[in-house]
Amino acid sequence: MYQIAVQDVSAQAALVVKGKVPVENAGEAIGGGIGAVGAFLGALAQEPVGAPFTRTLSFENGVLEFETGFPVATATKGQGEVIATELPKGQVATTVHDGDQATSENAYKAIHAWMASNDKAPAGAPWEVYLTETSMQIYFPIR
Repeated sequence: MYQIAVQDVSAQAALVVKGKVPVENAGEAIGGGIGAVGAFLGALAQEPVGAPFTRTLSFENGVLEFETGFPVATATKGQGEVIATELPKGQVATTVHDGDQATSENAYKAIHAWMASNDKAPAGAPWEVYLTETSMQIYFPIR
């Protein structure tokens, strides 16, 4: 069902809001974070250089720790809850998930199965880039 590809990605400057919420509140928290970063960029009269994303820092016991925001052309100093970060350079396993967020777990399972079959291991926090309301590209750093 999922086509897994390997890509080399460059480091990408970004602005994000961090959060830690029960998974049932993740949609609202992520949407609020994306909105806050978008408003911050608007106040600077800057445009993001890509679609919004969320990077999963941890997911344990039903609690999601994440950072969400936008890629930017150059490193930009944040303010308040908006902070500067960088998506990492390196090799990733990637796939597209079409469907609602609740079923995106299937894409992650497919990536993990692919890693097991191809002698690869996770090498950092994965991130999702929101292509449309119901489509996301998942990037999972590998080694």
